[in-house]
Amino acid sequence: MIANYINYLRNIRNYSDNTILSYHKDLSAFSKWAKAHLDHARWSEITRADIDQYISDLAAAGMTPATTNRKLSAISGLYGYLKREGYEVENPCKYESRRKLSKSLPNTINEDELRQAYDNAAGAVKTMLGILCTTGIRIQELLDLNWEDINLSDCSLRIKGKGSKERMVYTTEQVLTDIAACKAEINPHGQMFGIDQRTARHMIWEALKPYCNAKQLSPHAIRHTWATRLAKNGVNVSQIGTLLGHEHLETTQKYIDMTQHDNKEISQQNSIL
Repeated sequence: MIANYINYLRNIRNYSDNTILSYHKDLSAFSKWAKAHLDHARWSEITRADIDQYISDLAAAGMTPATTNRKLSAISGLYGYLKREGYEVENPCKYESRRKLSKSLPNTINEDELRQAYDNAAGAVKTMLGILCTTGIRIQELLDLNWEDINLSDCSLRIKGKGSKERMVYTTEQVLTDIAACKAEINPHGQMFGIDQRTARHMIWEALKPYCNAKQLSPHAIRHTWATRLAKNGVNVSQIGTLLGHEHLETTQKYIDMTQHDNKEISQQNSIL
């Protein structure tokens, strides 16, 4: 599909070699991301929510708004081509507002509202919320957890992160209690949850919606909230990066930047002048 579109840009639209190279690189990167993160990587099945998650992941990786917009423009162009060729597809990037990333600070959820959502959840979704809120792991890392990855003696979880890199994170006794209570219900063997990303995201969204008033009600917004809390409590950028599984500290710096933004407000609100 990508190859056909690139040929169209080269032979029909007469795009420059540099522009064609850029389009090919951006589309290949998105295709690779979709295959790694989605259970439905066909172009006809990509949704607006998937594009939102892609935007979020690019921002988390330190991608600038301008570069992100360029990547989304390439994806949008491909969908326009597919429509003209007679494919039954809908362009998940067609809304311009979805390509305007004016805020560079991470989307977070009010912590009290998160606690309320957790307190009112039950079963598997309560366990998922508990793990996400206490560890800040990625949604796929959560779904890749096996029962053997849980160490009850020290509340540790062995995480299989990006690039097959393992790291240890730590939850709480309360969450371990939740895990034990619903073990038979969710999946007593192999993987803890045994569900796909789409199902997990929907379950989490449904659990957060009645209690949380935030721009994004997603597992990644919980990750941002957890990391920002660490930064506000004085945890250094290196430790935060290690716990989040970041390869580069530049990716973690945005949480420090966010706390500096809060410090400005605090200082101005409490000025003696």
